[in-house]
Amino acid sequence: MRFTQYLVLSASILGAVHAGASQAADITLALGTEPSTLDPQTAQDGSERAVSRNIFETLLTRTPKGELVPHLATALPRAIDAATWEVTLRPNLKFSDGQPLDAAAVAASINRIVDPKTASRQRPFFLGIKQAEAVDATTVRVHTNGADPALPARLSWLTIVSPGAAADGSLGQKPVGSGPYVLTEWSKGNRIVLSKNPNYWNPAAVGNVDRATYRFVAEPGTRLSGLRAGDFDFITNVLPEDTKRVAKAVTLQGTDLPFVSLNALKGLTTDVRVRQALNYAVDKEALAKDLYGGYAAVSRGQLLAPGWFGYDASIEPYPYDPKRATELLKAAGAHGKTIDLYAPSGRWLKDKELAETIAACWEAAGLKVNFRVLAWAEYLDALNKNRVPTEAQISSSHSNQLLDADRTLSAYYAEGGVAAANDNAELKGLIDQARQEADPAKRQALYTKALKIGRDQAYLVFLLEGGEIFGLSKRVDFAPRVDGLIPLKDFRVTD
Repeated sequence: MRFTQYLVLSASILGAVHAGASQAADITLALGTEPSTLDPQTAQDGSERAVSRNIFETLLTRTPKGELVPHLATALPRAIDAATWEVTLRPNLKFSDGQPLDAAAVAASINRIVDPKTASRQRPFFLGIKQAEAVDATTVRVHTNGADPALPARLSWLTIVSPGAAADGSLGQKPVGSGPYVLTEWSKGNRIVLSKNPNYWNPAAVGNVDRATYRFVAEPGTRLSGLRAGDFDFITNVLPEDTKRVAKAVTLQGTDLPFVSLNALKGLTTDVRVRQALNYAVDKEALAKDLYGGYAAVSRGQLLAPGWFGYDASIEPYPYDPKRATELLKAAGAHGKTIDLYAPSGRWLKDKELAETIAACWEAAGLKVNFRVLAWAEYLDALNKNRVPTEAQISSSHSNQLLDADRTLSAYYAEGGVAAANDNAELKGLIDQARQEADPAKRQALYTKALKIGRDQAYLVFLLEGGEIFGLSKRVDFAPRVDGLIPLKDFRVTD
């Protein structure tokens, strides 16, 4: 299977990185939404990640192309037995407040994120982990719920936080990590400013960005104008039609998968015929070609992308069949009824426009659509609380930095998942079984069964394999990564 394809939209980005290219510099980045918190263990918020992953670090990391490599750890984790892994830390690591980042701190971070009391929205990333303990100052033992072949991938995403800041509740506003940058200002609704950590343990790995200011601009046109005017050096979600209007534009396909989460527990969409109709009603080919300008491909009936473990290319997408959609709605007694569709604006590429187009397709098939654009915090609550107390369908986009199906299916397919809305016990059983299956072939077979159930039961509207398009100023170089992160250490300022 292939990893996400890296596309470069400007030949200038292909040049060699300007090694040591210039003196330290300041840059300004424009994000579509403001982080909901800077606690990296509680939210599942792309804007939070864009900022906080410069402050916090992980035991393992990925290369830009996706290879797992040690980071705070000295090597990849070692399996002691089927349910026990051991990790050795680099010696003498410290948090930015000078406190030791030792095995006790690592164990506390792991135990915090898997503790149900933490109520982490990242829970699906770490369902295989039971607990962790410090063996000595640099040795951590991680206990899993049976075999957990995805454990190394999980540790590439699990952030290590200061136990003191976590305990006193200040982490979300005053983050304390071990990363190459520290928070120097957060003016709510206006900007976040990060500066280089003068005591970072690996300064040679950091580029020449000395200070980064994040601004929050929901409208793509305003972000584009700011980039062209020199106010911004980096912007998210450049519209496909605007790629020739920026100095440099880069993208990764397959890092974000637009979809609609359907509520199989309440309302019209408890009927599988209605859910299937919502899939048949949408012209995915037109979305990929016309709305996304060719920077997307039709999803193959699953919320996975090529290159992620568990992806199955044999699963067929729902064809565009508006006549069949109308027939199913009539058979289910839903024709002419009202359905709610919620969406954000500015978080993902053309997220509002995509949802508006879907709403129009559903109306053409015979439904009345109550379409609402929600503020970001309200949207996150709607998505992550199973639409309680509403019956709405949620337009969203999914990224999977584990590159493993367990993260996706545990969150969006399995009963009780943080963004799932079905009670299919068979489906949940397959997902739980696959999580602990060590044999890759058997594990893949379990995921294929689960994906087929998800497709046939239409728990989602499967749309596209898409990705973000980033815009850069002339003075900045940055190459996108398969994990979708935006680390400041990877930027190079060339003027």
